[in-house]
Amino acid sequence: MEIGSIYEINPDLFTHKHAGVAPQLRLREVEKYHKKHIRYTASGREAIALALKGIEEMRPDVSKCCLLPAYMCDTVFFPFERAGWEIHFYHLNSKLEADIGEIRRLIEQFRPGLIFIHAYYGVDTWKSARSLFREWRAQGICIMEDVTQSYYLEDAGKEADYCVGSLRKWYAVPDGGFAASDEALPEDKLIPNTEFTEARIGFLTEKWEYLHGQKSPKEKRALKEDYLNKNRAAEARLDSYTGIGAISDEAAYILSLTNEKECKDRRIENCKYLQEHLTENEQFIPVFDKEYGFGESGTAPLYYPIYAVDRDELQRFLSASGVYAPTLWPVGKENADCLSEEECYIYEHILALPVDQRYGTEEMQYVMEILDRYVRSKETGGVQTIGIRVDANDTVATGHVMRCITIAKQLILAGSKVLFFTADEYAGELLKKAGMQYVCLHTRWDHMAEETALLRRELAKADCGKLLVDSYQVTEQYFRELSDLCRVIYIDDCFEKVYPVDMVINYNAYHVRFPYEKAYAGKAKILLGTSYVPLREEFGTKSGVHEDSTAKDTAGMRILLSSGGGDLCNALSGVLSVAMQDRALHNVIFDVVVGGFNRNAEELERHAKEYSNIRLHYHVEHMAELMGQCTAAVSAAGTMLFELSAMQTPTVFFVSADNQQYDHEYFAKEERMLYAGDIRQDRDKCLNEICRCLKLILQDGKMRDRMKQKMYEVTDGRGAQRIAEEIIRLQ
Repeated sequence: MEIGSIYEINPDLFTHKHAGVAPQLRLREVEKYHKKHIRYTASGREAIALALKGIEEMRPDVSKCCLLPAYMCDTVFFPFERAGWEIHFYHLNSKLEADIGEIRRLIEQFRPGLIFIHAYYGVDTWKSARSLFREWRAQGICIMEDVTQSYYLEDAGKEADYCVGSLRKWYAVPDGGFAASDEALPEDKLIPNTEFTEARIGFLTEKWEYLHGQKSPKEKRALKEDYLNKNRAAEARLDSYTGIGAISDEAAYILSLTNEKECKDRRIENCKYLQEHLTENEQFIPVFDKEYGFGESGTAPLYYPIYAVDRDELQRFLSASGVYAPTLWPVGKENADCLSEEECYIYEHILALPVDQRYGTEEMQYVMEILDRYVRSKETGGVQTIGIRVDANDTVATGHVMRCITIAKQLILAGSKVLFFTADEYAGELLKKAGMQYVCLHTRWDHMAEETALLRRELAKADCGKLLVDSYQVTEQYFRELSDLCRVIYIDDCFEKVYPVDMVINYNAYHVRFPYEKAYAGKAKILLGTSYVPLREEFGTKSGVHEDSTAKDTAGMRILLSSGGGDLCNALSGVLSVAMQDRALHNVIFDVVVGGFNRNAEELERHAKEYSNIRLHYHVEHMAELMGQCTAAVSAAGTMLFELSAMQTPTVFFVSADNQQYDHEYFAKEERMLYAGDIRQDRDKCLNEICRCLKLILQDGKMRDRMKQKMYEVTDGRGAQRIAEEIIRLQ
């Protein structure tokens, strides 16, 4: 779930002709101010600039001195500065109400021609002072009200001489603002800003594609980064734009289709939900309580504002869970030196929760879940302990421990504490080397039902609220005996049963063979597909030495051989035996990874003594670097294939275990890798096929290039981070 940030626009809206729509635009929420003249602009700041032009034309003797609130977006200052107005600031309290006594003193001191007011966050923060407008007008002072945060507020704007606001903050439009007044507005000053409009249409439709399109997770992540960068660039260009842009026909067309009442009602309900469910705590409080009518039937604000003790920390916490709450606003250089103590507090502690019409009760419930989780994390010192149950030995591949270590590192980076649980000490060395804490249960790894009582005690002792389990020895009863104590997450490669767990992870491409969605619907969160491959950080960026793909001479080319930590089928020795009898492979260097549980190490050492082109590697710490130095690889199926994909190392692979049996369906597809078969079924055939495929790869540079391109599309290396984020979010 993703809540907040910039709007998205359905590209289908632009299949229609929009010419001439803007002059016909009529919005009920703008016309409710009952002003004779309304002009639609490209943005709120340009609406201010147009209103200032109108004031200068209609009131040529006006004193170009303005009183502005010190709590304000710095972009509001730009039109005044460019039009040559002198700015003085009046102060607000923590309820965002103006100090009227101070305004009276400033009027006496500076004799301003304009007072700029702002009703904040859907609350009429000027309610008690609106009766003063008539008095100020009698002194020749013009009142301009910015309704950008309170567009739907019925009582705002009507008593002001000029009413201005931004529409693009409220609706999914590429541009839009307005100025309204009983005094004439200079329409000839409006010039279409087509560059800004086209840029925004481009990246707002990209966001639509990101949210609703059919692209792969990797493509969507690139798309998101692209549209956010373009948004920042567009806003920067607008900051320096000195013209006054007219609303585009495209924006006017979208607004003409918008049901403003439905949008208003949705915001009211969202605001009301948060107001009713925010409980008292020490970490944050609403800016407005019920005394202000906030959260009642008429409140439809731009955002729901809260004051947070550690605003930046809370903002990061929300963002990590997909809730994007802006700070509104950074302090501008214009007002930085004049802020009161209360205004400094506002700028440093206010956070704006999204409540716009894109969302409903489900999204507001999610926002509350994240806020509640934040409060609980602070009450417990901010540290969540997550257990991981995994084994490694001469039967269980070390890949299980390694992928769990990778996930654990991401959990720790996100602020959680991790504690491993193992049946025996076999995995201890790997965990110690990775800096992980662990508890050895001293039980039988292949009889996990015997350990539940002991594991429960250890989980309770460590206050583990969640447990990640990575083992093929689990049973339904095993999970049931743990489920009342903590949330349980299971890494499931085989879909043998539907287990009573809270989250299931299958990052393999072959997950599509199994009905996970149907089987676990309403029962568990499911993380499926290659975007969740838990690769170590070293595989996040490709490194190493890469050969010239045009080279035809195989002499000196390096081949990586790997078959897991145990090499149960003695595949490595078998490949070397066949390869050394093939003249085409005599000049190739074989880099053989000897796992910590390999029972055939002596046989491999005999090969290495007999043939100088065989190099054995023990305790490899920089696997990505080694892969990157090799022209091709031979590997058993499993997570290693994803690592080789991340390094774009052309690969021949084989199956040596039941949990690998479906890998060929994905990795052999479209010549992504070459599949040599199941070594358990026909050993000689598989070994010969491995060598045949190796020669094809080594002798065909164009094939290697094709394979690399297909491998590049497999994973971006951030799967462990995504898994960690989902585990942390799990309630």
